Amino acid sequence: MAALESNKDLVRRFFAAIEAGDFDVFDEIVAEQYQDHLPGQSPGRETLKRYFSGLRAGLPDLTLPIFQLVAEDDRVAVLNSVRGTHRGEFLGIAPTGNTVDAQAFQLYRIEAGQLAEHWEVADFATLMRQLSPGP
Repeated sequence: MAALESNKDLVRRFFAAIEAGDFDVFDEIVAEQYQDHLPGQSPGRETLKRYFSGLRAGLPDLTLPIFQLVAEDDRVAVLNSVRGTHRGEFLGIAPTGNTVDAQAFQLYRIEAGQLAEHWEVADFATLMRQLSPGP
């Protein structure tokens, strides 16, 4: 039971680091060869730092509220939202000032006390619609 709680705490710490823009924490909690199974995503901790730096540049008030967190064996599943205000370029889209709020379901694999792998199913259609300039 303690290992499951520790794994959930690791994911909470990861989300908090993203929200705070404290990517140096990744050196401790993310495996160097972190594998993100999102299409087109390259492996590695440094790639992850660049990705989240870009996300926070586009959504500087980014929050990732967690609605559900479930752990089993070496896996932690998370249902969360991605929220923020589009104040910087993101995904090649100029700032719109729009508020975004899209849900995501994520699965992390923990190895040796670090995040080692990640899978995600997210509502990218809603995110892209919310990033679109208004009429």
